[in-house]
Amino acid sequence: MKGRNRSGSKSNEPAALSPAIGVDIGGTKLLAVRLESGQITDELKTTKPDNGAQMVDAIIAAYSRLAAGHNVAALGVGVAGLVDFETGTFVWGPHVDGVNIAVRDELEAALNHPVAVDNDANTTALAEHRAGAGQGSAAMLMVTLGTGIGGSMVIDGSLYRGRGFAGEFGHARFARGEYVCDCGQSGCWETEAAGPALERLARELILDDPNGSLATVLEGQPNGPEISEAAIAGDPQAIALISQVGRNFGHGLASLITMFDPDRVVVGGGLGSIGDVLLDPIRISANEARYAADYKELPDIVGAQLGEHAGAVGAALLGLEETNGNE
Repeated sequence: MKGRNRSGSKSNEPAALSPAIGVDIGGTKLLAVRLESGQITDELKTTKPDNGAQMVDAIIAAYSRLAAGHNVAALGVGVAGLVDFETGTFVWGPHVDGVNIAVRDELEAALNHPVAVDNDANTTALAEHRAGAGQGSAAMLMVTLGTGIGGSMVIDGSLYRGRGFAGEFGHARFARGEYVCDCGQSGCWETEAAGPALERLARELILDDPNGSLATVLEGQPNGPEISEAAIAGDPQAIALISQVGRNFGHGLASLITMFDPDRVVVGGGLGSIGDVLLDPIRISANEARYAADYKELPDIVGAQLGEHAGAVGAALLGLEETNGNE
């Protein structure tokens, strides 16, 4: 896709009429989908690649599996970390070893096919804006909550990337903090308000109360999905932990609302998709912490609608919009 206009996707209408493959590489897994006429017709889930070479090979393998027998029009990829959208380069990320990996160029050379590569939170935002909870929003703030915290803004239908790396919200300073983030710094928002924080709080609680309800429900080392399931099932200790993480998340979200003044906030990601057990404390905390609360309405804070498929669906849509817009 060299030499093409890579200013970003601007269409408000889904471009998913032709088959497209979308690949989402997050903190723990790779999820790929084939999108046809706006519907997922096949998918593939594998473990996350550990380094750059494995990442490119894993994308090729996923594409080959899902594209077989189909006249695929586009391939899009979303990766957790710093991605230079203009060049399709994975610059760096905390979950995949390697720097300055020319993902787009390597994929296009191997597949003889146009490819779009972006940050995974951007592809998630695109999907929710085009086909999910952000439809109709003129200024949508997307915040993903899972292994870490990421996000993006969609303004008048276009992804806002800044100079290229906007949206790394989870690494904004939240507190002086004793916890070291995957990025190497301490005090990052996601050390207090993402999946690892929830798991840390659960370990501390079980250590203090080994006969409590949460210790009874969980087996072995607690993990985010199990804690979330326990909270949804009504376990009081799990609900308290989710509420604590939600309050921390809402407190940081209030700053983003002050800075960006969105008309809608969409909360997604693995942890962010569990519903009102998390969203209610987020809303309460964001409302309490926001600037000029007596004079400004809190924007709608809603859960994402596309679940774990959002990043991959958005990657497929990005590939289609970039290809169709540059023909």
